[in-house]
Amino acid sequence: MNKELLLEKYHSKFADTSLAKGVYAAPGRVNLIGEHTDYNDGFVMPMAIEKNIRMVMQLRNDKKVKAYSLDYDKLIEFNIDNLLYDKENIWVNYIKGIIDELQKLGNKLQGFNLLFSGNIPQGSGLSSSAALEVVTAMAITDLHNIKLEAVELALLAQRAENNFVNVQCGIMDQYISRLGKKDNALLIDCRSNQYQLVPFANEDYQIVICNSKVERGLVDSEYNKRRKECNQAVDFFAKKLDKNITALRDLDLDTLHEYKEELSDTVYKRAHHVISENQRVLAAKKALEKNDMNKFGKLFYESHQSLSDDYEVSCQELDLLVKLASEEKGVKGARMTGAGFGGCTVNLVKKEFVDTFVENIKQAYYENTGIDTDVYITNPAAGARKLEK
Repeated sequence: MNKELLLEKYHSKFADTSLAKGVYAAPGRVNLIGEHTDYNDGFVMPMAIEKNIRMVMQLRNDKKVKAYSLDYDKLIEFNIDNLLYDKENIWVNYIKGIIDELQKLGNKLQGFNLLFSGNIPQGSGLSSSAALEVVTAMAITDLHNIKLEAVELALLAQRAENNFVNVQCGIMDQYISRLGKKDNALLIDCRSNQYQLVPFANEDYQIVICNSKVERGLVDSEYNKRRKECNQAVDFFAKKLDKNITALRDLDLDTLHEYKEELSDTVYKRAHHVISENQRVLAAKKALEKNDMNKFGKLFYESHQSLSDDYEVSCQELDLLVKLASEEKGVKGARMTGAGFGGCTVNLVKKEFVDTFVENIKQAYYENTGIDTDVYITNPAAGARKLEK
């Protein structure tokens, strides 16, 4: 939805308060490579996508917030001095969480009216929640003249999700939504929170995202199991070799293989995925810097195989989408992206073959599953920003 239409919708819902007002946007993201490495102090490489959440916000003279979601067609009212978790309208908790974290920093906030709409597919693993957090934080800080550096804003948005929404996410989603840059991916070191832009502007290739439409029902329980299994490997090596080993990030494949017989098969496989995935992320950075799309795509396939076999977080539908992609002309790489058990695949496709790829994948996936997949074609997009006139 463009800025003019969004403002029109806003003015149809709210009276003008004559106070400061602005229009803001924050993108969703796709993780190009580096899956389940974040909570192991590893590396990830997401990019912002050309789908976002756009928000109009205007200050009020009181402590009341009126938040309207166009997508849910729902108006929620609350007072910023009385922030309670809303079990029915989950989306408003991301907004409340941002307010809560800003107030914890000692900021004196006034009320505001807001209206937002997004085109990031919900439940697809493309991070609509982080985009809502980031766009809310950008709007509130801008209208209140609160100075927050980009990294500080991303970390605040992460804390909002951890503390108020009570989802223990890593830093990746908020970082890329705030720090993303057009024609770049973002390499993030999840131990130090340092980041580096990686140029990704090849005119011959396109990122294509395929949505399996499978709901990720197992994610929470299986995610906790994977974390526990990774920690078992860390505990083993910390006792066996060096107490300074605090995450799988600190290990290499040779060391892991040397002690394979002393680990359970499951723990070995989990550790093997994480350690090898970290290596793939760093190799992917080098491939992009050299504009080596053959290597970059090969790393996609290797990552998916590892996620499916070693980490066991794929599913039949994701495996099918990757297989179908691998049989198409002009496809250099394909892999599941996100936590797994559903969600999306990310594909590196030569531009001249994109239309054929989309048509064939949709048809073949439907014939095999009876499911209509949604396909999103995107370039690396800009991060959160104020939409100027």
